[in-house]
Amino acid sequence: MKEFNSSKDFHKVGYTYAFFWWGLFTLYCLAHQIDRVLIYRTRRLRSQGKVMPEPFSILGCFGRIFNSFEHVIQIPFVTTWMPIKHIIGVTFFVIINVIWICLAPFHLSANKTWANVMTIGLMDRRAAYVGMVNWSFVFILGSRNTVVTRMSGLSFEGLIPFHRWLARIGFIEYIPHFVWRIMRGYQKDYVAKDALFRDIEQGTGTIAMIGFLLLFVTSFEWIRRNYFEIFYYSHIVGIIIATIAACWHETGCFYYFIPAVLLWAFDRIWRTYQSWWSNYHHTKLLKAESFDNNQGAQGQGITQVLFEYGRLQHYHPGQYVFVTLVNKTKKAFWNYANWHPMTISEVFQPSTTTLDKTRKELNEKIATSSSNKKTNGDKQVQEKQAIDQESTGSSSSTSDNIKNRRYRQQSDIPSASLHIKALGSYTHDLLQAGIEHNELDLRVDGPYGPRLEYQDYKTMACFAAGIGITPALTLVKDCIERRAAGVDTVITDQVHLVWAIRTLDELTPFTDLIIYWTEQCSNATNPIQLYLDIYVTRQNNSNNNNEQGQKHWIETLNNCNVTFNSRPNIENCMNRIEEVTSDNKSVWVHTCGSDDFMRIIMNQAIKHHWNVHHETFEF
Repeated sequence: MKEFNSSKDFHKVGYTYAFFWWGLFTLYCLAHQIDRVLIYRTRRLRSQGKVMPEPFSILGCFGRIFNSFEHVIQIPFVTTWMPIKHIIGVTFFVIINVIWICLAPFHLSANKTWANVMTIGLMDRRAAYVGMVNWSFVFILGSRNTVVTRMSGLSFEGLIPFHRWLARIGFIEYIPHFVWRIMRGYQKDYVAKDALFRDIEQGTGTIAMIGFLLLFVTSFEWIRRNYFEIFYYSHIVGIIIATIAACWHETGCFYYFIPAVLLWAFDRIWRTYQSWWSNYHHTKLLKAESFDNNQGAQGQGITQVLFEYGRLQHYHPGQYVFVTLVNKTKKAFWNYANWHPMTISEVFQPSTTTLDKTRKELNEKIATSSSNKKTNGDKQVQEKQAIDQESTGSSSSTSDNIKNRRYRQQSDIPSASLHIKALGSYTHDLLQAGIEHNELDLRVDGPYGPRLEYQDYKTMACFAAGIGITPALTLVKDCIERRAAGVDTVITDQVHLVWAIRTLDELTPFTDLIIYWTEQCSNATNPIQLYLDIYVTRQNNSNNNNEQGQKHWIETLNNCNVTFNSRPNIENCMNRIEEVTSDNKSVWVHTCGSDDFMRIIMNQAIKHHWNVHHETFEF
């Protein structure tokens, strides 16, 4: 390993480039932290009973100026989903890369001209150093537990698109160096082996490039979505090979790779400790139940998993966890290595805080009120029993779920539920295991995701397709519970949920939760209105599965509109929301579904000048 010379121009290119981007990122973090202080101040004044407008935001000012750049487009053969602002950002990033490769350190050494600097023998190494810095960013952006997310407010899944783009740009910047050194190695003695393995330096460079190539090839979307385990573990193997070989190849790599790789390694070790050995974060699987709704053969059933997990006390609505669910009857230890991202659909926090005690008192009030309304109560029970008879593959009734809800709210350990739709081989096997009541083992890592600040808006509108409802469930529940408990920092007084499902049977796993919402709304301390718009795309009417010709229970709820054999017209839905909201400039939109579905909603929300957040797993 040769001695590192820090005075060379291509090293100056590397560290000045790194300082430039870290400087810009620091300014962004400062603006974010100032915004957090202003938001906290506004909420504190609201908690004292003062009427406060939406807090001033430094980053929000830029957001309003460049609002039109939030528009999302599809780029054929590249991506199905990319905002214009990201295209502009990537273009700016590439321009800065070219400037640094060609011109940094922006002055000439003695007795040198630009003609000397622009030779391919120097330019390939300058490009490689810039690519090396980009890959150091890639390691950090791909880690779940880093100071970067804490400082910037950007979530792990929000950084993943930048992780991918920087990796591609950095890989392209390696190619000129790799190709030129292959040519130079072969031209020494015109021996084919020398092109790749002429000496230690040449050989380690080749091995490093193989590691980076493994990362690049296995990260294509088709592999990520269909063979997630191959993508995931190829990344780990590729990182180890590329890092060791690159540092052996060029001593300067230590300065850029090792700090980033150490952060990545710490992230891996910390996640493993939390998932396997930490008693404080011990995970206990309480129940795994499947709702196949006579659709098991089509792979459309849903598995509900209920579990206790200590770290849920740090959970915020809309967040997700990584889980591994192993069927113990198969006795395959390798299955413990299969981690998948799952959105939490509901959380039950222990009754220890003032808010939790208020919720408990409110629930007791609701229970007393319901007992005095025997007629309506009997009708609800009959409807719930009818639902249970419609559901197949379910190991417990809806009334059992309601009893379980009351029990979980009195527990001292936080718990959560996952609703997992059978969309692939892994989730279909999980559905079958639930139907057969096989014993499962659960490990959890998380929660991860942003803190969604819906409470500073008068109206929250959630748009979901199919199982994409899960993040919206926690948002709606959190908003309704806080308003019902009289939390003044939540100014949201209207919640709109637009949900597209195939058949009404898909409502079965969520029956008790939806009824719980309506009970909370009707007894809320601070008034809140819940509007439900259900679009049933593959069913003509509710009588299809009801021999007695009665309405489905969802159709009997107040402010609930059910449309059969139709998909939601997003523009019309948003126009209706705009008509009934108390402040059409204070609307927060959340969406989760297919790329096409979310792209339409994002663009329509931007057209109305509303703040919008989308959920998507692009790992």
